[in-house]
Amino acid sequence: MAAQESAPAAGALRLAVAAVGAVNIGVAIDAVLQAIPAKGALSALPRRQGALCGVAEHAGRLVPVVDLARWVELGAPPADVEIAERVMMLSDGRRTIGLKVDSIRGLTDVAPQAMSQVHHDDDGEEVFHTVVKSADMGLVLSILDVGRLIALASAWHESDGDAGAPPSAPEAQAEHEKVLSALLAVGDVRVALPAAELAEVIPLPELLAVGTAGSNRYCKWRDRTIPVVDAGALLGQPDDGRGRLLAIVRRDGLTLGLLVREAIELRPLAVAGAVAPDGGIAATIFEEGSGEVRVIDTALLFARTPEASISRSGAPTQDKREAQRANTSAYIVFQTDQSCAASIDAMEEILPLRAEHMDGLERLAANIEWRGQAVRLVDLRTGPEPSSAKPSARIIVVKGANGYAGCVVRHVLLLIPPHTGWLYRMALAGAGPVEFITTGEGSEQVSYRTVDLANR
Repeated sequence: MAAQESAPAAGALRLAVAAVGAVNIGVAIDAVLQAIPAKGALSALPRRQGALCGVAEHAGRLVPVVDLARWVELGAPPADVEIAERVMMLSDGRRTIGLKVDSIRGLTDVAPQAMSQVHHDDDGEEVFHTVVKSADMGLVLSILDVGRLIALASAWHESDGDAGAPPSAPEAQAEHEKVLSALLAVGDVRVALPAAELAEVIPLPELLAVGTAGSNRYCKWRDRTIPVVDAGALLGQPDDGRGRLLAIVRRDGLTLGLLVREAIELRPLAVAGAVAPDGGIAATIFEEGSGEVRVIDTALLFARTPEASISRSGAPTQDKREAQRANTSAYIVFQTDQSCAASIDAMEEILPLRAEHMDGLERLAANIEWRGQAVRLVDLRTGPEPSSAKPSARIIVVKGANGYAGCVVRHVLLLIPPHTGWLYRMALAGAGPVEFITTGEGSEQVSYRTVDLANR
């Protein structure tokens, strides 16, 4: 499944939010082509006056860059804003200009009727005439008029060919197929996800004490509790301690935090047709001149993080866990589309999944002969099993109220002996109380969601 850019709410205007000094500005997302680190990309211009501070390369062309601080006093940035200077590449449809900003603060949707025009004199010397308050960020934004900025600076890069001429059909199609994406560093690889689904990137906050591995960690973000997912663990990138940032990802009303090393830039990427391999969450694409990018399928990411339901608006904002209790029976930890645990009490035997079982599974009517009786198979895997992983697939035979069943899982990972783990329940919005088991101590502590195989 290719990553897709989520659309703003019906009737809403999506803005990219940036900080310049003490001012927060909003730019219509359709006008944003790219955002790149200023360091190393910005070359100075020897000018005596005006707001131009240099040029930066975009799409193989040198584009003039404006620094608003050369025109007006913008004040000092707030103490809570981390300075990470960027150049936002902006376009009015045929002309391109760069804007130097202190940081990119994320994306927000605003209602057009909430916007207020405060300057009504049509003064060509002003590039901000409208303001709006972002409800989700709690910030008052000055809306940048990109066309006025270009005219006032008297500097731009114009598209090749006749001024204002529309791009050719193949060029227009190629641009249409590109998705504005946020590029992040995870370990030694670059990853991308739709910019429209990235709310912001923040320093790693304090984690709540609900396990310390995988998606079983939580933190507070704004007024919500959200799960924290280790992107490196999902992508095979070991945690080397180089930078600890949290990318806040939002999709279909759910929110989670993705551990990353660095926020690199915003860039249009051709991700159409990029499909994650079986069992993975990211497809690999190659950019000419810059190499490999792992495109995260956010739909798969959220599907593998059911705990994200706790982040819904109206979900509990405080942890509602029952008193922890030790596990009195052993638990088996296994892999389906995520790591789960189940009590060994209902388990009768664990068998390898053999080739003769596969045909029945494909017909969704599989049975195996076990101890002289037919036992139905229940496939707990949500996607096709990679061919390389078939030898490790297992059948867990369980006894339930309706007889025996064989639960097919990708792998059996480990055994948690009695009295070596702690069970607790957490109220997840839309899912009711969900049970977890935690085992290990300190940095080795990890939590798994429990399932009842006997009722499958």
